[in-house]
Amino acid sequence: MSNFKDKILNLTSKYYEELNNDFSHDINHVFRVERLAKQIGQDEEADLEILEAATLLFDVARGLEDRGEVEDHAKAGSDIAREILYKINFPKEKIEPVCHAILVHRKSMDRVPETTEAKILQDADYLDALGAIDVARIIGSSFQSKKYRRPIYDGKPSNKLEDNNKSAINYLLYKISHPKMQPTNFHTRLGRKYAKERFKFVEEFARRFISEWEGKE
Repeated sequence: MSNFKDKILNLTSKYYEELNNDFSHDINHVFRVERLAKQIGQDEEADLEILEAATLLFDVARGLEDRGEVEDHAKAGSDIAREILYKINFPKEKIEPVCHAILVHRKSMDRVPETTEAKILQDADYLDALGAIDVARIIGSSFQSKKYRRPIYDGKPSNKLEDNNKSAINYLLYKISHPKMQPTNFHTRLGRKYAKERFKFVEEFARRFISEWEGKE
């Protein structure tokens, strides 16, 4: 743990507390991404201080977006992160690299990660959107979240964008068909390795769920 972790967590607690009821994006999501990013960062010889700060701050504006107060939690998060990092006397030369990583972590915005640390954060965040954890996240949020509430399955398998919110299983099918979730499109060596393993699990889970639903083996 760096000297800045406790300071960052203290100043972000008010932002993350409101996500406690969202299993999909609560503080545990942040900590899982942090652990993954540090593993990948060691393998990539990245700046772990930048990575730690970026992973602790990347979803700081998620609740603001969910409430409609900001349009893009990545952009708003990078601005909030900059204020927090200056406040805690984080190394000035590392503040903009942290903010860049946060700004580009969201693949859906098509922003290009230009640093090793930004690529790692994007990989780690999307790894948490694959595998056993993500199956639980999707099913949990389908029951729990107002934003993502949907049936677990409706008996009509589809991977089309227009059908992705009709059931949790359809959303899984949509995700594993999306180019941005393909293991070959992750940036780092470990990112691709972990993504391949997690992707295979989600693919098998969805296939087996549908098979059992239809009374097949």
